[in-house]
Amino acid sequence: MIGPFPWEPFPPGEPEPKGPDPMQSLAYRSAVTAADAYRSVRLAVRPEGGALRLGNRFVADGRYREVALLAFGRAANSMALAALHALGDRLTQGFLAGPEPVPPELPFRGVTVPPGWGGAPNAGDAVDAATEIAGGLTEQDLLLVLLSPGAVRALATPPPGQTSEEFARLLEGAHAAGATGREVDLLGRVLGTGAVGGRLAGALARADATTLIVERGEGPVVVGGGPMQPVAPAERVAARSVLERVGLAGELPPGALDDLAPGASGPLAGDRRRGRPVLVAGPGEALRAAADALFDKGWTSRLAFLGLPDGPEAAADRFLARSDDLVAAEGPAGRGHRTKGVATFAMLTLGLPEGVDDGPALGRFLGRASATLRRREMSVGLFRTAGAPGNAPYPAGAVVGTPVDPDVAVLHGRARAVPMRAGITDVGLLAVSLTPVAGTAGRSR
Repeated sequence: MIGPFPWEPFPPGEPEPKGPDPMQSLAYRSAVTAADAYRSVRLAVRPEGGALRLGNRFVADGRYREVALLAFGRAANSMALAALHALGDRLTQGFLAGPEPVPPELPFRGVTVPPGWGGAPNAGDAVDAATEIAGGLTEQDLLLVLLSPGAVRALATPPPGQTSEEFARLLEGAHAAGATGREVDLLGRVLGTGAVGGRLAGALARADATTLIVERGEGPVVVGGGPMQPVAPAERVAARSVLERVGLAGELPPGALDDLAPGASGPLAGDRRRGRPVLVAGPGEALRAAADALFDKGWTSRLAFLGLPDGPEAAADRFLARSDDLVAAEGPAGRGHRTKGVATFAMLTLGLPEGVDDGPALGRFLGRASATLRRREMSVGLFRTAGAPGNAPYPAGAVVGTPVDPDVAVLHGRARAVPMRAGITDVGLLAVSLTPVAGTAGRSR
């Protein structure tokens, strides 16, 4: 019997959240339910009137002799289970890699890869399994590739001349020297070996392929290092520019920098259309659902940012400033509308590349928000849509500021943890600010 988790993030009939921050909790629940990886893959892969839907295309239901599955990243288990439920015994083999062990409901092999920089020490095992499966398929078969943030940890091995530890230090050093999270992801895609940069597609001799992606708003091609998309010349040039800007070009193994020159020939070839990624869940779904849920409860919902890639302190400053502007634009009484207050929303990456534990950065964001709140009645929450991998001291979701329920006593300046569930999806971190209209906070549940 399939259990309620993670394939049902919040089972029907579950009571509405309570406690000091019920509206913050409701926004979180709504966001992860709408962007749920299991639900999103089930919508993208399903038999439909004699045809089989695969992302944005349809094939004859009996088109394939065999379907093989590869699932990587924080949502690997949920995505793989959705494919199994959709395809049944047509799904004959598979391999998974993510931060959680493969659950007993999935009859496939897998490895566990914890958060970190670059590829995991056991990435070679995942790459070997993936390329073996891909290489054994025929023109009568389908390879279903399911990717979510964190997949790069299982798919990237270091460039020639470097160890995994040295490659991880290079990427972490680039970030510390000013490279953005997306730029670090680009470096991992361009410099890494294993299955990134289109190498998985290169191992697929004859079979058809479909790639489904959960992403954080930075583009589906870079998720997992783009295992099904060869590196373009412009990406190599961009990677070299990043390394030179942060002063780390000299840290590459001999000859590696020459491969990034403008006229250098690419190390990979292949059809960029093959296995072109199809986005099944992202920040947009999460934001819309969170905003709609609070609107239905009588709040005025406003989008602060669709995506905010800044580091923790800068992200907190920009989010609070924008929230203050949106609250001020509504006026002290919501411009005459009957509203319980103003809710603002944003999706964040806190400037981190995929696969890195975001717990410490989450704590830094909330600490900055708590210290700089300019509205006495405002509360600010930050929530991981992937649950709580990594360090236990950092909550998967927490709120600072004045509680929505005025009858609940809380410690001033202390973050209040919000119960979360792990392993559902990963579309970034959801930031929510709530500013009740005077006299309405106690009626918000």
